[in-house]
Amino acid sequence: MSSNEQSESVFDKDLLNTLYDTAIAIRKENKDNPKNKTIFSSLTKQAATVEATVHIAYLLASLKDRVLIVNLDGKSFNQVETYINSKAKPNLFTTLKTSMFLSEAIQPTSVERLDVIHIEDLSDEEIVTKFNEYNVLSKLSPLTNYYDHIFIIGPQVDDMENYGTYLELADSAVTIISAKKNDKHELSKYLQKINLFNVKSFGILRKV
Repeated sequence: MSSNEQSESVFDKDLLNTLYDTAIAIRKENKDNPKNKTIFSSLTKQAATVEATVHIAYLLASLKDRVLIVNLDGKSFNQVETYINSKAKPNLFTTLKTSMFLSEAIQPTSVERLDVIHIEDLSDEEIVTKFNEYNVLSKLSPLTNYYDHIFIIGPQVDDMENYGTYLELADSAVTIISAKKNDKHELSKYLQKINLFNVKSFGILRKV
């Protein structure tokens, strides 16, 4: 079995079908706005956030687009690797400590045309400090010249006090919520924050 066939076997075909229209909408937007970077996030459904990100990335890579996943949730490292099998180590800040180029942190995955960068598992305070220290936005933006899509996996919103640190990296957003029960007040507050950072919403995905 080839690496591509092995990769394909871990993706949920029903979920791929469900997310296909969203993937095509993102593809169209990014064709019109090639500098676009999309953040995937959720108030409480972090596992579903990872699922949605990697499945949409897989769909677009299958359409021969080049995709970079920037995983900014250190706690999701193992789940992301379950799908993409890059054998990479979390090295975003480790790389920026010795290099001006975030591209040196990029690792190929078992999915053709899909690459990844993983952040180290640090506290919220440490991440905010390092984002400012290394000016991550200025290092991330040039990578849009080499990829059709840059997908950011944000940490679970409820776990972070300074989510603006992540939103300022993005131009568009996909928000994942529970299909059963959500805190409408908290969801509304987060969607307002997205607008405050001038991030375009691709809408909401519901996950059981």
